[in-house]
Amino acid sequence: MKDVGSVALFTIFAAFIAFFIFDSGDSTGSGISGTYEQESYGSLPEEPSREEIEETLRDRSFTSVDDMIEETFPQLDTVQTDRGRSEIYMTSKFNLREVEELITSEVPPAEVGDRQSDKQALIYPDEFVILKESEEEAGLVLIELAEKEFVRNNYRPSFFDGMLAYALLNRAFGTNDWQNRQRDRCASGGCYGGYSMYGGNSGSFRGSSNRGGGPGVGK
Repeated sequence: MKDVGSVALFTIFAAFIAFFIFDSGDSTGSGISGTYEQESYGSLPEEPSREEIEETLRDRSFTSVDDMIEETFPQLDTVQTDRGRSEIYMTSKFNLREVEELITSEVPPAEVGDRQSDKQALIYPDEFVILKESEEEAGLVLIELAEKEFVRNNYRPSFFDGMLAYALLNRAFGTNDWQNRQRDRCASGGCYGGYSMYGGNSGSFRGSSNRGGGPGVGK
C-alpha cells in the first residue's frame, strides 16, 4: 500500500509540474516572431468601406506619405527595435496593385520598385513603404511604413531581389556597399524578411498584439 501511495503522489506531482510548464510557456507570444505561433489574431481593426476611403482621398490633399497612410488605413501593429521603427497598416478593401496606385497617385515616391506577385516597395526621402499580401489572412494587404533606418539595419537584402536594384538601395542609404555588409551581418541571424501577423517565421518580426506598441527588440 505504501508503494502504491508513493506512485500516486509522484504521478500527481508530475502532472502539476507539466501543467505549470505548459501554462507558463503559453504567455510568451508577443515580440519577435520565431518559434511562437499564434492561432488567432482576434479581431482586425475596423476599416471604412472602399467608397468611404475613395471619397476621403478625393476630398483631401496630402503632401506627406505618413499622413496619407495614417489617415486612410487602420493601423494593425508597430515594430520597434533599437535600430528603427516600423508601423504596420492594413486594408481588405483594395488589392496590392490598387493600394500602390492610391499611394503613389497621392504622394509620388522617389523610386518605385518592380512589383512582384505578392509584394511591392516604394522609396520616399525618409521612409520606405512596403506592401505585402498577408500570408495568413486571405485578401488582406499589409502596408508597412518603415523608417529608412529600420530598413537599412533590419531588412535582409534578398527581400528586395527583383524589386529594387542594389544601386537604388545604396543611394537611398547613402552608401556604396549596403547589400554586402548587410548580408554579412545577416549571416549571423536576426534579419528581417517582412512583417508576420502570427509569427512562426524566423525571418519576420511581429510587434505587439496590443496595436500601436511594439516591444524593443535588439537585433
